[in-house]
Amino acid sequence: MDGHVSYPPEFADEYRKKGYWLDKTITEVMDESFERFASNPLLISAQSGRVFTYREFGALSTRLALHLKALGLKLYDRVILQVPNQPEVLLAYLAVMKAGGIPIMALPPHQEAEIGYFARHSDAVGLVIPSIFSKTDKQQMAANIMKAAASLKLVLVTGGEPREGFHALDQLLADPIEERVDAETLPRANPDAPAVLQLSGGTTGVPKLIPRTHNDYVYNFLCNADISRLSRENIMLVAIPQEHNFALACPGFMGLVSRGGCEILSSVPSPEAAMKTIQEHRVTHWTAVPAMIIGMLNHPDRDKYDLSSLQLILTGGSKLNPEVAYRIRPELGCDVQQVLGMAEGPLFWTRLDDPEEVRFTTQGRPQSPGDEFKIVEPATGEEVAPGALGELWCRGPHTIRGYYRAAEHNAKAFSPDGYYKSGDLVRLHPTGNIVVEGRIKDCINRGGEKISAEEIENHILADPRIDNCACVSMPDPVLGERVCAFVVLKPGRELTLPELNHFLLEERRIAKFKLPERLELLGAMPLTNVGKLNKVALRQMVAEKLQN
Repeated sequence: MDGHVSYPPEFADEYRKKGYWLDKTITEVMDESFERFASNPLLISAQSGRVFTYREFGALSTRLALHLKALGLKLYDRVILQVPNQPEVLLAYLAVMKAGGIPIMALPPHQEAEIGYFARHSDAVGLVIPSIFSKTDKQQMAANIMKAAASLKLVLVTGGEPREGFHALDQLLADPIEERVDAETLPRANPDAPAVLQLSGGTTGVPKLIPRTHNDYVYNFLCNADISRLSRENIMLVAIPQEHNFALACPGFMGLVSRGGCEILSSVPSPEAAMKTIQEHRVTHWTAVPAMIIGMLNHPDRDKYDLSSLQLILTGGSKLNPEVAYRIRPELGCDVQQVLGMAEGPLFWTRLDDPEEVRFTTQGRPQSPGDEFKIVEPATGEEVAPGALGELWCRGPHTIRGYYRAAEHNAKAFSPDGYYKSGDLVRLHPTGNIVVEGRIKDCINRGGEKISAEEIENHILADPRIDNCACVSMPDPVLGERVCAFVVLKPGRELTLPELNHFLLEERRIAKFKLPERLELLGAMPLTNVGKLNKVALRQMVAEKLQN
């Protein structure tokens, strides 16, 4: 496919030989589960309460796939999905693939600039949207994009009356086209072809498109399901955006479905909503980013809810601070499993039988025996000594070899021998696990001294007055950069810069050159459209203040 960087043949042959790649499409693996667990509950909408069985969900995805084919969708056509956390997002995801198309997993907050870029860059033919999201008229957005993206012809709308020329997703799901058209007419994709285009999680610019093939993505979520020990007895709460790689395949919806479990899909990520849902549905597993966990741990009404069913929190997206990890078992009564994951493919997991010190202070080791990684000096690519700080480079049976239609960027983001340059600064733990210390762009250069922002953040978060924090570089005419700490305090607490630095020196005993030289107090941290901390906004904020 134009713009897709395939795995080198010798690597693909090895991945098949070792059983990592099954040469099955995602559709085929999901259909096996729909049949095997037919009468089990597959999905429950936390907001509407509607329950879907495996048999019903499979039949509805086939129905929608037949409608998409009838509307002109062809093999490998791209379709942008931008539906919030409701069952239709997963039905559309499965249906597009079943019809032979490739879903592009956009996020609900994305606006015309991002969606328009995705459409033009990928030559997308379709777009699936809510009629209204967060007071934004998504149908008007689609109409505007169609004027500049000649390829975009098919728009499906959920939750409202469609404009002329658009199609009501709800009506298509209600129309039994399978009684008129044989499902055997649906095409089969090549397992080595892209199955889905995920988005890169960078904080600058428009996200790159990440092509995940059927072979690599199937192996990704099946391996995840094994590591997390999922079973048909599990009930998993997902309140992060369902389009996100973490919620979809790490192990996410597809890993859970491969084992016969049930997902509770929620559109409300608040601690109150999570605790209510865990109590009501006897949730056993919760997929959550660290900020959500902190919100629950610090919630004043937590004891009013019965959380005794909760067995395991799966957390990723950003590093879980050890102080937070150590609170989870005594305060929430469950275990926690960390993943350092990227939509580009690399996944490092802690294991459930690791010692506490390893589970809480490292970010795990590769999930597959086929994964390769090295820690290098970013400027030279030379491997660093064990325990030294360096950039994490990865390749393996579920790590891409290049972004979609991005040859110039790929030359920088991948080594000549195919390693993906993650941008994560890590150290190798004596156990073979890795410890994340920050991002290359988060490495503050203070007069030649390199300071990991995440390292300082971990120390600051140990202060009992602080709920959340982020450290960024601020410009300095002499040293080039200095450290600015943005802090969210716990209710009723106060803090000054001298008090913070006294804590860091006396309690954490860090080097003086690492101390923050400016403190900014915030009510909440700014987030990107991917739901991650927006350090670009923080850098701009402090730079503007310094100019005034």
